Amino acid sequence: MKRSRLFADTLQSKSGLVFFFILAAYNLLLGVYLKDFFELSSMLVTFYLLSALPTLFFVLKIRSTPMRAVVYIVLFFVMIMSIFGFAYCSRLLPIMTMVTTAAELMYLAIFDDNSGKDKLLTKIYILAVSVFVIVALILSYNFVCKPESPYLLNGGATLWDTQTEELSDEICADGDTDEEKVQAIYNWMIVNFEYDYDYQPLLQYFNVRRTLSTHKGVCYDFANLFAALCRSQNIPCYVVDGTPYNRATEDHTWNRVYYDGCWWDLDVTNDITSTANGKILYGFRELTSAYASDKDYYITKIY
Repeated sequence: MKRSRLFADTLQSKSGLVFFFILAAYNLLLGVYLKDFFELSSMLVTFYLLSALPTLFFVLKIRSTPMRAVVYIVLFFVMIMSIFGFAYCSRLLPIMTMVTTAAELMYLAIFDDNSGKDKLLTKIYILAVSVFVIVALILSYNFVCKPESPYLLNGGATLWDTQTEELSDEICADGDTDEEKVQAIYNWMIVNFEYDYDYQPLLQYFNVRRTLSTHKGVCYDFANLFAALCRSQNIPCYVVDGTPYNRATEDHTWNRVYYDGCWWDLDVTNDITSTANGKILYGFRELTSAYASDKDYYITKIY
């Protein structure tokens, strides 16, 4: 069977063919699953590109050491950014990117040991793909490390979809001011959710679909859901991670929301459990700023 010159040196070994189609199918399925989120989160798109674009390296057989070095360097930085993205944003997608990158590095190190000269077309192709990957790396770094207005973003650890926005509109339908909308979201969560004492996540990340379908969760879920509902109304809201001063091994997550000209501290999780047990609510407590210290918790991250 004839092949175009572009594919003349492509996927000549069965191992290369298998790796290419497995990774292509993997990224295709990942894209189908995430398609509803792509239009909402630019950060999500960049991490998906970091998973999908390196697969294109398998389209051409890389023979020369310089081109192989370029690919290794690019994949190394993709791996580093994926690890950093997962650690900072607590999202699973960077792990999926790590899986793709690890498979590609394994193939290049174990199976693909050809040597020789690359054609000019091959060099141009490899460099072009590398440029696209590098651009995605820069964008992902900016989204994770230098986000603009993070308290309004759909991205990072707080990620939601159009159905969440529609739900937020329904909850806040009778609210005219930001304060009334925040109170409506708070009251709705207090009434409709319960703490899931049996839920022990292996990886702590926010899944808006799971939380809304089960009406259960832990502090991380409730804080991120509250932030998602507020941000859907264009109301500034942060998620705050912290540990008690006297119990450094215990993590907790709560919120800081902006309305009526100032920032307010609130703990939805505390008030959900307090309502269920008839205890005093935490409520809303005025802050001097979004980054003010907490009297009970050492704050580890505000996002």
